[in-house]
Amino acid sequence: MRERDRQMLDEYLRELRLAGRTRANAQYSLRLFFEYLAATGRECTRMSLRDAQDFQMYIATRTGEKETALYTAGSVHNIIACVTSFYTSLKKKNVIPSNPFKEIERPRQGKTLPKNILPEKKLARLLRHLKEFHKGCDLLERRNLYKAHVIAELMYSTGARVSEIANLRADDVDFVRGVVRITDRKSRQYRDVILNEYASKVLYVYMHQMRDYVVFGKNNADASRLFGSKKHLPIWLNAILKETCGKLELPVMTTHHFRHAVGFHLLRAGCDIRHIQEILGHRALSSTQIYTRVDKEDLKNIIDRYHPRALRRTDAEL
Repeated sequence: MRERDRQMLDEYLRELRLAGRTRANAQYSLRLFFEYLAATGRECTRMSLRDAQDFQMYIATRTGEKETALYTAGSVHNIIACVTSFYTSLKKKNVIPSNPFKEIERPRQGKTLPKNILPEKKLARLLRHLKEFHKGCDLLERRNLYKAHVIAELMYSTGARVSEIANLRADDVDFVRGVVRITDRKSRQYRDVILNEYASKVLYVYMHQMRDYVVFGKNNADASRLFGSKKHLPIWLNAILKETCGKLELPVMTTHHFRHAVGFHLLRAGCDIRHIQEILGHRALSSTQIYTRVDKEDLKNIIDRYHPRALRRTDAEL
């Protein structure tokens, strides 16, 4: 890698760190990009639209030992997104006149559910463990588990994104109507999300009795936010969830899994898909229809229940 390219990369990664944004994906994608530049003799600051298209084609057609694609359409999309953000930063600094990666057509990727959406019983175990925050070994652990308990119940009730939860203020909560007003992260518009009875009680106790004991310290400096620091909350909560899932020997559940769990579990319980669309704030029904895709375990249960050769079915039933 050229020295100037290394400096630009290091500076960009430092900017991401200071902004509290994750760097792993950006670091991997940009190192891949700079390796491509070095191999093809192209210069970072002189990339044309055609050059950008060539790079996307390069990663989309790379194959491994068995001649299988190294990157899925989703991975190609994410790599190009990281490079696009890098070039946006360069344009803001007037290092380049335009961002060629903004003009290329991205590969289409099918919408899929993320892995590790816990089934209802396993998610109940996770929520129950957080609810038993009083069993923590010290005051700090009990405080952390309690705060995670409140936020987890709020996310599982509303289906809101963690960034939307982190942005909440006390006057956004209406206990009389049983709703929380959030700013939709994608549309930038207000919408009301629903509090179930249990989440409403948990949130009421937190706001009226416990919040002052929980929101303090350097990482919770923004007292105007309902849960303190907006920037650190997602990272902190994902760390708590990862540790808790490890203790319970569960697949790792992240904050975004809660939103998908709401849609998935409601559909499995028989909720109308258009109601789920309204609950999650999806503008297009196609975004909600992702939850109609059954997994292999569901198919196995169907076979075991209905197939004529299922062992538990008697000859009389046949």
